[in-house]
Amino acid sequence: MEVISVKDVTFKYEGAELPVINNLSLSVSRGEYLCVLGENGSGKSTLARLINGLLTPNSGRVAVYGFDTKDKDKQFEVRKRVGMVFQNPDNQMVATMVEDDIAFGPENLGVPSKEIGERIDFALKSTNMENFRFSQGQKLSGGQKQRVAIAGVLAIMPEVLILDESTSMLDAKGRKEVLDVVKELNDKGMTVITITHYMDEAVNASRVVVLSKGEIVKDGKPSEIFKDSNELVSYGLELPRSTYIANKLIKKGLPLKEGILTAEELSEELCKLFQKG
Repeated sequence: MEVISVKDVTFKYEGAELPVINNLSLSVSRGEYLCVLGENGSGKSTLARLINGLLTPNSGRVAVYGFDTKDKDKQFEVRKRVGMVFQNPDNQMVATMVEDDIAFGPENLGVPSKEIGERIDFALKSTNMENFRFSQGQKLSGGQKQRVAIAGVLAIMPEVLILDESTSMLDAKGRKEVLDVVKELNDKGMTVITITHYMDEAVNASRVVVLSKGEIVKDGKPSEIFKDSNELVSYGLELPRSTYIANKLIKKGLPLKEGILTAEELSEELCKLFQKG
């Protein structure tokens, strides 16, 4: 089932000479894990905001579950279904205590108090933040803050989760923590769209789209997208680091599994070789 439809969309910021999104069309199905890649200025974050209804196209149409984002009477329905986690979790935190921060969204939706408590429980459990329910948000680590930001969005019970450069301020450990949560949610059926410039984050996606100058230049499975490293370079991108290392080791004669490898898969392959040796 199609949950998001972007049809012939063009968007230009006021005062800009050229559009940042240029006649772009994209369809997203329920349960997909879509990763949108592209160098700075390619239109990734603008596309995310168009899908969420924070921006509306100059031409073309964006629909979420059939609701046109240009229809002001339907914007509430759009944002209820599409939750967005932004780059800086501090910009999303509105309360001092974690529990109150997560409750903010459901309260504004008019959710009954008893159900809000249930949603807080669900969101904390989903993000492995149950032990931080009564903690002060500003005292958490970057990765923990981002988990709270995700929990706050989950409490709204969205059907689509968009992460807009949500791991760019985190270290490698923090990024992995957040991505593990996201993958688990997707495995449970949530549609996920992640906007990133980290190639490693695309490995677990079911589909990857590459943007360049506001247009889709590649669309396919990770194995298809990362097949031609020279083409990626032309769009300002590169192979995931684990795949790059694996390819180098294969050229040196190590019998590793070919294809797109996550860091964990590469570690497992190397451990097997060491055990044999």
